[in-house]
Amino acid sequence: RRSPGRRRRRGPAAEGSSPRDGSSMSCQVSVLYFARSAELAGLRCETLSVPREITSLQLWEEIVKVHPRYA
Repeated sequence: RRSPGRRRRRGPAAEGSSPRDGSSMSCQVSVLYFARSAELAGLRCETLSVPREITSLQLWEEIVKVHPRYA
């Protein structure tokens, strides 16, 4: 337990700020597949490189690009 006046430090990667030059950053997302999804994908998990700021719908669209059987 932290004392009341103490704040947790966060490094630049955890702050959610974009780079100063305006370029887009990406991150790695671990996707776990279960049941029928695993059967369709042919695997139980994978790591996708996606833009740092992405919505769940955009992530789904990326997964469908890799696994068109989900469409």
